[in-house]
Amino acid sequence: MSKKLIFTAALLSLATPAFAADIIEPAPVVKAPIVPAQIFSWTGFYIGAHGGGAWSKWTGIDPTDPTATWSSATASGGIVGGQIGGNYQISNFVIGLEGTGAWSSVTLNAGGPFGGGAGFNLSLKNDYIATVAGRFGVAFDRVLLYAKGGAAFTRDKYSVNNGLAGPLAGSASGSFNRTGWLAGGGIEWMFVPNWSVRAEYNYMGFGTITEQPVTTGNLVATPANVKLNIQTGTVGVNYHF
Repeated sequence: MSKKLIFTAALLSLATPAFAADIIEPAPVVKAPIVPAQIFSWTGFYIGAHGGGAWSKWTGIDPTDPTATWSSATASGGIVGGQIGGNYQISNFVIGLEGTGAWSSVTLNAGGPFGGGAGFNLSLKNDYIATVAGRFGVAFDRVLLYAKGGAAFTRDKYSVNNGLAGPLAGSASGSFNRTGWLAGGGIEWMFVPNWSVRAEYNYMGFGTITEQPVTTGNLVATPANVKLNIQTGTVGVNYHF
C-alpha cells in the first residue's frame, strides 16, 4: 500500500507542472481611449456676399416747388453687395463686428416730396447702402441667432427737369451723403464646414438733412429738409476662415 501511495504521489508531482503549462493566460483587454466630441465654434473671420430688397421712405418738401407742403413718398428696389467680419464665441454666446457694402437700385420716379409739379421728370434714388455694426448672438451648435446694431451710410441722388424746351427749360441735381443708425438681426446656419447661409433684416434711420440741388436754366431750387429711413431684407452666404 505504501508503495502505491508513493508511486501515485510521484506521478502527481510530475503531472502538475505539465498541467499548469497547459493553462493559457488570457490576453489583457485594451480599451480604446474615449475621445470627446469636438464642439463646434463660430470663432474666426469670414467674407461673403448678399442680395435682396430695400425700401426707402423720404419725408420733406420739394426744393423746386415753393408751394409744396411737407409730405412723404416711398420707393423700393434691389441691393447686391458683400460683407466681411469676425466672430468670437464664449460658451454659446457669439460677439462680432461686421462691415457691409451694397449697390442699390432704390428709385423714386414721380410724386411725393420731390414731385416737381406737372410736367416735371424726377429721379431720386439711394445708389448705395453701407453699414458697420456689432453683432451679438446665441449659438445652437451650427445655427446662430443674432441681433446687430451700428452705423449706416447711404446717398440721395436727386435729378429733375421741368419738361420744357428752349429758354424755359430748367433742371436741378445733387448728391447728398447721409450717416445714420442701424438695428436688425438674422439667422445663420453653417451647412457644411467653412460655409454658411443667412437671412437678415435691417432698419436704418438717417434723420433730417438739408438738401440744396444745383439748378440750371429756368428752374429755381430752395434748401429743403429731408428725412429718410430704409429697410432691407437680404439672404447671403459666407466663407469662414
